[in-house]
Amino acid sequence: MARCHRASLLSGNTGNAWGGAVERFGDAARRLRGARSVREAARLAHMDPGHLSRIESGKRPPTITVAQALDDAYAAGGELAALVAGARELPWKLDGRLWRPNDSERLAATIVGQRVTAVNAVELAHQWLISEPPQVSATRAGRRIGVAQVAEVEARVHQLRRLDDYVGGQDTHAMVAGELAATTALLRDAAYTEDVGKRLLVAVGELAQVAGWVTSDAGRHDEAERYYLSGMRAAHAGGDVAGAANNLSSLAYQIANIGDPRTAVTLAKSALAGAKGAATATTTALLAERVAWAEARVGEVGGAERALGAVQEAYTHRHPEEDPIWVYWLDEGEIEIMEGRVWTQLRRPLRAVPILEQATAAYGEETGRETALYLTWLAESLLQANEVERAASAATEAVRLGRTASSVRVDERIGALRAKLAKYQGTPEVDAFEDEVAGLPLPRRPAAP
Repeated sequence: MARCHRASLLSGNTGNAWGGAVERFGDAARRLRGARSVREAARLAHMDPGHLSRIESGKRPPTITVAQALDDAYAAGGELAALVAGARELPWKLDGRLWRPNDSERLAATIVGQRVTAVNAVELAHQWLISEPPQVSATRAGRRIGVAQVAEVEARVHQLRRLDDYVGGQDTHAMVAGELAATTALLRDAAYTEDVGKRLLVAVGELAQVAGWVTSDAGRHDEAERYYLSGMRAAHAGGDVAGAANNLSSLAYQIANIGDPRTAVTLAKSALAGAKGAATATTTALLAERVAWAEARVGEVGGAERALGAVQEAYTHRHPEEDPIWVYWLDEGEIEIMEGRVWTQLRRPLRAVPILEQATAAYGEETGRETALYLTWLAESLLQANEVERAASAATEAVRLGRTASSVRVDERIGALRAKLAKYQGTPEVDAFEDEVAGLPLPRRPAAP
């Protein structure tokens, strides 16, 4: 029988929490201090400036108490304390690399830790592409769980995923986050065989992707980013390359919508390239879709069109029986919707309108959030084609369906349409839209697609 294992996700001497080279404690403390003077930082941490200076220069070793005080002073989320704790543990050497036995604890801390930037994400993507996945490492602590328990976890993950088909993120994000925290605690504290541990890691990766998706839908983008990156590391550690790519690609989609689309292109292409050989045809189509969207947000017509071609090519060769369970929702209709959105984003209404009219006709009230979102894109493409009345009618229907969606994305899209239609007030259809939308607490920030 295999030994009991825990997850070993984050490298010890060879890497930091996002895969880069480990910093010395003094260097990390100096970086986190930023523009503050040593005296000011010492005052914040209630310690002697000379002592802090000696710690930063490496002349004095830090204690866990000092590290925690500096973490509090710099709002570093436990980063310095983790360095001190990690330095006290004996590393294990696995496949030529060093991994520490507290890596699962670090994953748990990451999920509730500080914000990660898009710059970190790009570095992580590159590290993921060139590195071998971590191993599931041994532990003697915790209770033992078996195949039946991990199968139950997997079933619960899929239930939450399907729930997102019908319920908006504002209603579900706290529930999914709680499920993720509980599952990560199981991964951290329980005892299990190596095979069960890997399945748990894959489940955490999938659940983190769901958490990221619904949290983004609730407008909590910093949290969503953290979930995606944690999910990517967990999936990769479990040997699920496609699941890691799905997390990275989902992050690219979010960044394309609310951040720098050039960064999104890099991440989306990294996800697609990293999954090559490990992703099914349907999964490849999904990853290529997000490349197409990121290219459209940049305004790269040629890049978007090539990516859309790659979507069609991959999907033509799909074998559904080989697909991971989480790609169940990608079908011809969803592919058409994305194509129509891409052409709308690129201001090509003659291409977008026929695609979106046909595709949205297949969606109904049972998927209110998705139908409302897709109707906003139809409305925008019609408006680009100067079909104001038809655009307003589609927007009005989106408002009606979106009232119970509990989705910030829907609210932002409707708010964006309201701004675009404002100059056409006096048109009966536009006035009807305005009557329908009046009183809704629509966000004022730019729309998240």
